[in-house]
Amino acid sequence: MLEVLENSALAIWVRESPSIFAYTLVLSLHALGLAMVVGTNALIALRLLGFGRGIPLTALRSFYVSIWFGFTINAISGVMLFIAEAKTMAAMPAFWTKLVFVALGMIVAVTLKKRCLEDEIALSNGAVSPLARKLAWTSLFCWSTALIVGRLTGYPELVTAWFGL
Repeated sequence: MLEVLENSALAIWVRESPSIFAYTLVLSLHALGLAMVVGTNALIALRLLGFGRGIPLTALRSFYVSIWFGFTINAISGVMLFIAEAKTMAAMPAFWTKLVFVALGMIVAVTLKKRCLEDEIALSNGAVSPLARKLAWTSLFCWSTALIVGRLTGYPELVTAWFGL
């Protein structure tokens, strides 16, 4: 199945086309989507941890549009990048670790919104619950780990040398 994906017209175009609209554009879109997802989640987490007190807590809910837009860009571009090197990526523990932390980061983001950012009374008082703080730290950890491990997918030989994977 992975070989079929790698040999598809889309995968060959992404991987082999000299056009700037192939690999370069797809990778650039992936980076932009990543900046939106990670940056916005970090902004929310840092606000919940006490930074940027001038930003009303109720305003944080509106940032989720940016998170989901960036996530959509990342999902589409990520699939395109995956199929271009499906066999290599599927065999790489760093790739699967990245996906786990992306999934965890999104679960934390949704949980944060549902459990902490929809309590109008607490938010209007400027109160940040202990749960919100824990989720904020967890969010920062998940997204930092996803970012670092995701970047390591570009250096499989280095990961193998360091970790024997």
